[in-house]
Amino acid sequence: MGIDVLPRIVVGPTLTGICPERVREEILAQAEGLVKGLIEQPKVTASPAASSEQAIRYHGRDVLDALQNLNDDFLDRGWGDGFPIVPPTHEAVEAMVGGTSRARDEVVVIMEPGRGTATIEKIAINCVMAGCRPEHLPVIIAAVEAMAEPAFDLTVIAQSTGPQTPLLVINGPIRKELGINCGRCALGPGAPSRVNTAIGRAVRLVMMNVGHAYPGVMDMDTIGSPNKYSMCLGENEEANPWGPLHVERGFRPDDNTVTVFPCGSHVDVADLVSCTPEAVLTTFAYTANAPLTPSWWWLQREDSDQGSLMMICPDHARIIAEAGWTKNDVRRFMFHNSRVPLGVLKNPTRLAAVAPGWKWLLDRPDDTMVPVVRDPKDYHIVVVGADSGKSGFVWDWAAPVTKAIRA
Repeated sequence: MGIDVLPRIVVGPTLTGICPERVREEILAQAEGLVKGLIEQPKVTASPAASSEQAIRYHGRDVLDALQNLNDDFLDRGWGDGFPIVPPTHEAVEAMVGGTSRARDEVVVIMEPGRGTATIEKIAINCVMAGCRPEHLPVIIAAVEAMAEPAFDLTVIAQSTGPQTPLLVINGPIRKELGINCGRCALGPGAPSRVNTAIGRAVRLVMMNVGHAYPGVMDMDTIGSPNKYSMCLGENEEANPWGPLHVERGFRPDDNTVTVFPCGSHVDVADLVSCTPEAVLTTFAYTANAPLTPSWWWLQREDSDQGSLMMICPDHARIIAEAGWTKNDVRRFMFHNSRVPLGVLKNPTRLAAVAPGWKWLLDRPDDTMVPVVRDPKDYHIVVVGADSGKSGFVWDWAAPVTKAIRA
C-alpha cells in the first residue's frame, strides 16, 4: 500500500546564514504539520502541467493579439519560462509525438523534485512550447532519462538556492543530422545555435511543467542565471585530437548520445598567448582554483562523484595534443595544480560537516593544499567551439550521466 502524493511541509525562511538556535525554532514550529503529513492521506490535486486533453481557447483582435493572450496566461499559470512560447496545439503535439516510435503514454521517468510523471506526450508538449521540431524529441527524451539517474542528483539541481542547471553535450552523427552547433557560439545566441537553444529550452520547460521546479515553489534559486534558460551544445568531434566524449564513456563512435552535466557555473578561460601544454593548463588551473565551494562539497561526502567540465577550444586542444599529451595527462596536471589552501575552507560550521573519512585532513596545517576535485578522473574533457584561444570551465555539482539517443 502506498500514497498518491508525497506530503510536504514548507519551512518559512531559507535556513542559511542564521544561527542553529533559530533553525531549531523554525523546525519545531513545523512539528504539528510534520506529524499530520505522516498520518493523514493528502488530497490529490491535478497537475499544473499543460495537457493536450484540456483544450484552452484564446481570442483576440487578431492572431498576434490572441497569441499574446496565450503567452500572458501561460506565464500567469507558471507554465512559461519568460520568453514567448509556441502554442502547444493538438496538431502541433501530434506532429511532435511523431518524432519518436515510442508510445505517447509511455512513462519515461518519474521526475524530481515534484515527482511528476514524464510521459512521451508531456515531454512533447514542452518541446512544442520551446520551438523544437519532431526530430529533436528523442534528444530531449534521452536528456530527461539521464537527469533521472540518481548520480545526477536532480532533486538538488532543481531546488538549489544556487544557479545549478543541466548542460547538454551531444555526440555522434546526430549532431550534423539535426544541425547542432559544435563550433563558434555553440551556447548561442543566434541562428547557428537555434537547435541547441530549442533543445536546451525544452529541457528547462520539462523540469518546470513535469518536474514542478517552478521558481519560488521548488526552484529556490537566490539570484538566478541566464544559463537556466538553455544550455546545450555539440562536441566538436572533428577538432578533437583525442576522441570524443561518448567514446570515452563506453559508446561507439557512430552512437548518438547526450551527456547531461550538472552545471554550477560557467566561466571563460582566456589564453591567446600560451603555446605549451603547461602554460595553457596553468591558465585552466587558476580558473579552477577560483571558487572554494567545489573543494568544500566533496569533503562532505565520501562517495561524491562531483567533478568539473573542461570545455577546451580547438586551439588549446591542438597545442596540448601536439606535444603528445593525452586526456589523462591533462587530468593529472589539473589535479596537482588546481588546489586551494586548507585554511580558507575552515570555519566552525563547515568543519562539523566534513565526512568522517576526511576528518584526518582537519589536523593538517592550514597551508596544506586541497585539490578542487577528489580524483583526476573527475575532470571531464570536451572539445568545443572555434579557433580563438578561448575555452570554458564548468564547476559540476554531481556526476554527469550519458544516455543513448534512440528513436
